[in-house]
Amino acid sequence: MFGRSKNGASSNVEAMAAAISRSQAVIEFRTDGTIVTANENFLRALGYALAEIEGKHHSMLACRLTQLI
Repeated sequence: MFGRSKNGASSNVEAMAAAISRSQAVIEFRTDGTIVTANENFLRALGYALAEIEGKHHSMLACRLTQLI
């Protein structure tokens, strides 16, 4: 599309994902709600280290988020 090769489109998506991660708080979950990873912006905003939340269910964040609002 628009003269881009598949590799060009892939690198564009990767660049957009990197830009989002630099500017936004991002967390990734499995379909069952288990936390896979989170970027530094997310961890800093909520005051966690990745080791504290990785592998846990997202519901553990509910109390923390309501305290911050």
